[in-house]
Amino acid sequence: MVSQRVRQYELVMIIKPDAAPEEVSSAVERVSKFITDRGGAVSETKTWGLRQLAYPVAKRKEGIYSVTAFSLGAQDALELDKSIKSSEEVIRHLMTKVE
Repeated sequence: MVSQRVRQYELVMIIKPDAAPEEVSSAVERVSKFITDRGGAVSETKTWGLRQLAYPVAKRKEGIYSVTAFSLGAQDALELDKSIKSSEEVIRHLMTKVE
């Protein structure tokens, strides 16, 4: 197996505004578990709470923001991206590589 180069990433997720606090923490915990299960490390997680969106997303004008800073292999980061896309409570996300 070819070893992956570990990179630093930042993930911003917008979770449905009507999600219960347990659903928000569950979504954040699933992401953290995904990262650590694949040998990555979560350095910081912040939940910014309910914020107004600049434009409607999935017919919603508000969303609960969560930001996670982590390190992970590039291939695993692609898998994480696919996993988040299939999540029902996340209405939008953005994962960026930190230089």
